[in-house]
Amino acid sequence: MPNCHQICIYCEGDRGSCQAELDWPTRLKIIHGIARGMAFLHTELSAYSLPHGNLKSSNIFLSSDFEPLLSDYGFWSVVNPNQAVQAMFAYKAPEAIEYQFATPKCDVYCFGVVILEILTGKFPSQYLHNGTGGTDVVQWVLSALLEGKEIELFDPEIASAIESFGEMEQLLYIGAACVEQNPEKRLSMRDAVRKIEEIQVEGRKLTLKEEYAKLSTSPMH
Repeated sequence: MPNCHQICIYCEGDRGSCQAELDWPTRLKIIHGIARGMAFLHTELSAYSLPHGNLKSSNIFLSSDFEPLLSDYGFWSVVNPNQAVQAMFAYKAPEAIEYQFATPKCDVYCFGVVILEILTGKFPSQYLHNGTGGTDVVQWVLSALLEGKEIELFDPEIASAIESFGEMEQLLYIGAACVEQNPEKRLSMRDAVRKIEEIQVEGRKLTLKEEYAKLSTSPMH
């Protein structure tokens, strides 16, 4: 896969540190791309009844223009059921742990974990070795939301973009809605895409408003 870089850990090649380059607009673009890819799997390929099953940050690669590319789709279906619980990240969803079966709603849970990781910058190193990462960031974020400490959650690399705090906060709550304990209360991937696109539209409106304000205050020649 040429000119691609793994998300969340580091970008190899000339890009250097991936996290250092991921400003807020880039992170929002990446999350939107992941959501669209997952929504495509859940709608256009729904006849196959095959969830992704292993969506996690280490299975997401970035193209040279930061378009996300998903790997490991459907891999869980060829894994021994006894091994799948340990090997597949979808089994971190509460209902999958209980019933030992992955569903599209498990994918939504995993997508929520990815959102929270990208927003907070918390990408557990143990996640690469034994698949135990992810659940810690969920509990940490949900506890902070209950305490009204949203502002403390964001990665310092993007927290300085004060003008975008409202967008970050909206996306944080989308992530929280995706990791609901009850799978029936989670968003569908199509709903997640729609809500993320609403954030992008609002962001563009603000940008255009700022540009207009600058033009209107510029001295005429």
